[in-house]
Amino acid sequence: MKELRIYQKKAVQECWNVLKETDEPVLLMASVGAGKSLMLADILLRMQRLAKRALCLVNNAELVRNNCATFKEQGGEASIYCAALGEKDESASVIFGTPQSILNGINKNERIAQIKFNIIIVDEAHAINYMDDRSVFMRILRHYKQEYPQMRLLGATGTNFRFKGTEIVGNNCLFKRQVGNITTEQLINDKYLIDPDFKIDPNLVIDFSKVKIKSNGKFDSKDLDLVISENARLTELICKQIIHIMETQSRYGVFIFATTKKHAEEIMGHLPPEQSALILGETPQDERTRILENARTGLIKYLVNIAIISVGVDVPAFDTLAYLRPTESLVLLVQTMGRVLRLSPHTDKTEALVLDFAGNIERHSHWDNPVLLKAVKMALDEDRPLVIKCPACMELNKETARRCVGVINDKRCEYFFEFKECPNQECGVKNDLASRHCRACQHELIDPNDKLTLPSATPELKELEVIDAKYAISDSKTGFRINCMYRCRDDKGRIAAFYENYTPISDKARHVFYGQFVKKHCEKPSDWYIHLDKREKMQEMLQSVNTPTHIMLHQDDNGYRIKRKIFQPTQGSL
Repeated sequence: MKELRIYQKKAVQECWNVLKETDEPVLLMASVGAGKSLMLADILLRMQRLAKRALCLVNNAELVRNNCATFKEQGGEASIYCAALGEKDESASVIFGTPQSILNGINKNERIAQIKFNIIIVDEAHAINYMDDRSVFMRILRHYKQEYPQMRLLGATGTNFRFKGTEIVGNNCLFKRQVGNITTEQLINDKYLIDPDFKIDPNLVIDFSKVKIKSNGKFDSKDLDLVISENARLTELICKQIIHIMETQSRYGVFIFATTKKHAEEIMGHLPPEQSALILGETPQDERTRILENARTGLIKYLVNIAIISVGVDVPAFDTLAYLRPTESLVLLVQTMGRVLRLSPHTDKTEALVLDFAGNIERHSHWDNPVLLKAVKMALDEDRPLVIKCPACMELNKETARRCVGVINDKRCEYFFEFKECPNQECGVKNDLASRHCRACQHELIDPNDKLTLPSATPELKELEVIDAKYAISDSKTGFRINCMYRCRDDKGRIAAFYENYTPISDKARHVFYGQFVKKHCEKPSDWYIHLDKREKMQEMLQSVNTPTHIMLHQDDNGYRIKRKIFQPTQGSL
């Protein structure tokens, strides 16, 4: 029997207080790795000791088995009602089951249908499609609420939203109250989870940007197949990179997420066969259990799947995750990351590594998840230079940024460089260009019947001819500043000057200066790299820099910004 941690005891007591106070649905918000199964077991154990009847639902047979095992380890007696596990027993006062098996029992008017449950607990409660009265979960909840009107409903999840951010708690949602509020960053800070590192190699990213999104919000499978078939060589190179990282860094194990069944099989062909295994939706339960056990014992080091290993899978020693598939679901992205953050009691695991070969971090970069924001900022440091300064928090962003990556008072900066406003007159919140629903009020932003592609969000640029330019160095409070002035002529013959400046006083500022100016203006930029903080060397460099023939400008509320520079091709270039 395990003793609950302090934050777990607090969350359980909050659940009890609210459940006693109201019969409205309550959500226990607890991050991946918070120990939801243990907290739910404690609540169910109290119900059993009070001679009450309880049903615990989760849409995953493996998680049914795990939750039931945890409950029994805490001293409870339980039955399992799950066809996939070969058990349909309702004799105990506490029952663990999958929604489809329970609904089948209700439809057939079996004994499970007549039980008056005092409480129904739904683990991974974000899976409830509460906006569809005919969904499996809603039919079950409606049936048992009619059987016993005083029935309580408690949901538990590590992601209190659905798909791309639809809220599940609020006046217009199924759950009216939220308790617990145990966050991933809190667990990382308290050393209950591993702090993840992220790696993105821009040369090894499969481009899914042109894949259409269907009306149901899912990627078009034909488009996905086409992208994968066109990138077979890239898949092979990615697999070699994964193997290299696993072997040279002595990592324990990696979850690999493939795009399609064919892609998963292709990936398997590039991995060490004796150390690799594939789990698909069609994989029999006993085979899946055997594979996961081999992964836990170290026999399997490379575990390939499509979207199966997101919930209900606990292989704590695995310390690496590799995305070779895009995900349109923020829930899936957050949950899959959580697979490698767990502490491992049987190994000396001290770090977790997330490898994004599918552009998922960029795809979901505008959301307010702190762990995801860390991934975005780490990706920025290794990708192209930071050039756009946020007027709200002064943080530097990539030139393609749609929302600032800065943090103000421990919260994501709300400044959007490019956005669309919610059409709801009572809301008006700014949203990312790719959002389908408002992040505040869930108002529809894009017609779901439209066939969508992920927008490139490329700003409209104005091209001007550069007549001449001046480069100079001036003093600043912290050192020196490089000043650039470009005198330009537009297509109507009008002439105007545009300015940019750089102050290379920090590593980040020097990185920006080198990437945006030195590499573009100098024929041998690497010669100047080690001298970026030396005024006299920079003065020397400015005497021989190349001047662009044209500049591309982007206009916003703060005026014009230089977005691109076009230079005369050097001799011998194409």
